Amino acid sequence: MSACGDHQTSGSGNLLMVSEVRSLTNPYEAAWVDASRVYARSVGVPLKVIVYGGDSQQELSQLQSVLATGKKVLLNINPNTSADTPAIVRAVQNSGGCAVTQWSKPADLHPKDVGDGWAAYVGFDGVKEGFDTTNVLADSMGGHGGVIAIQGLLANEISQTRYAGFTKALAGHPGITLLDAQPADFDRNEAYSTTQTLLNKYGDKVTGIWAATDSMALGALQAVREKGKVGQIKVSSASDATPEGLEAIQHGAMVATYTTDPYFNGAMGLAICYQVATGQRKVADLTPQQREFFLDQTLITKSNVNDYTTRPTDQQIVAEVRDPFSRIAGPVVQ
Repeated sequence: MSACGDHQTSGSGNLLMVSEVRSLTNPYEAAWVDASRVYARSVGVPLKVIVYGGDSQQELSQLQSVLATGKKVLLNINPNTSADTPAIVRAVQNSGGCAVTQWSKPADLHPKDVGDGWAAYVGFDGVKEGFDTTNVLADSMGGHGGVIAIQGLLANEISQTRYAGFTKALAGHPGITLLDAQPADFDRNEAYSTTQTLLNKYGDKVTGIWAATDSMALGALQAVREKGKVGQIKVSSASDATPEGLEAIQHGAMVATYTTDPYFNGAMGLAICYQVATGQRKVADLTPQQREFFLDQTLITKSNVNDYTTRPTDQQIVAEVRDPFSRIAGPVVQ
């Protein structure tokens, strides 16, 4: 899939912001890019959006093409898999740019090991996401029944940790049986077809579905709807709080999700690099926790869903990232 760009007017000199995501059809990543555009426009720096379509080779090659232009690249990226991160951050480091990576990296690789060009790694507590949303699902099922799990990319760290949280929580509900677990690679259509297959296979044994993201939960929900079992089969998502996912919770079709605020995330990574590039911060002065941290996140159920259904204004997006470290929840466990 080819890259696409937004060209903003600016006196930005040699700076170029890059926001790199897997897909713009994923509502979380679409909101991330929306916020990236807002932030880049607010500081008058051009933004290029790279959409790599879940292809790790495209992810790196398109970035390398941008780095080869000689611009000082300020990168905010959601890597396809943990294994992709080393090559990405070293390419940026070698080019004299600045990168903030989110969600996935090898456990033994740290920003301080690469250099100032990798300003920060932003993680999310996937175990907590999986654990809490599974407990909500189990409670909605009355503590008994059969559940299927729809995982993301098996090679993706956040997918692995969310599933670890799912299995940890499920161990505390002996009345619930795990019927099957299948990956759907964070893809809504794949989750839909996978769920269709599993519903046909297990029939009335399925009374709950857990998915690692809203997009996959919504694909699963479509299959449930076609069976005429919305509300009978409980559906829970571990992350993303997409508008459609929130609406499904409001209507009782889903029971839970987690917000990791894509608007904050899409602007925050660029804000860190912009502040470094313009001398407002020095990477050498950042604390170890500011180089590698978990961001705050919130469990959403029907009791609080109405608090999260409105997109922040452009002004709010920019104001929230004036201090891009304001939502640190704690250090990534070493």
